[in-house]
Amino acid sequence: MKIVVLKQRGHNRDLFFCGSEELDVYLKKYALQDVKRNLTKVFVLEGKSPEEVVGYYTLSPLSFSKMEMTQPFSKKLPHYPTPAILLGRLAVSLNFQGQGIGAKLLMDALLRVHRVSEDCFGIYAVVVDAKNERARSFYQHFGFIPFLNKTNRLFLPLDVLKSLVCPLFPTLHEQAGEKIRHLG
Repeated sequence: MKIVVLKQRGHNRDLFFCGSEELDVYLKKYALQDVKRNLTKVFVLEGKSPEEVVGYYTLSPLSFSKMEMTQPFSKKLPHYPTPAILLGRLAVSLNFQGQGIGAKLLMDALLRVHRVSEDCFGIYAVVVDAKNERARSFYQHFGFIPFLNKTNRLFLPLDVLKSLVCPLFPTLHEQAGEKIRHLG
């Protein structure tokens, strides 16, 4: 199984079913439209065959006001909009739920955000809009913090994100080294 950018041809989106009509319909009808308009990037976890979509998530740019945050965080931020990345959707096929796939997708998303923050531009946090209490608990388990007046909008500051993904780097470097050895 590997996580790749959603392809117009090759990923069978019509068979994806996660139990949330909103998330199912998005992948089937709107994901590619948003990608073509450069509004978001959609990443899918392929199953045993590359056509099978086990899960997916989306990333897009976002900014928010420091006035939306609790005091300990807002006092450190400037008065202009704060840059962030929105993890807009994250879904796992019903056949694969309860197997840690959601956490795997989340870690992949956080790793991508970390790379962008290191190489491309400044990001203060990753933001999510939890669809329900179960999703909110999932994100809070990984350190996401609620915004001031929006209990289902949560953020993960970049310094916390780094503490989650940095232990993954040795594994990634080993994998890259292994791929290079196979090429030589």
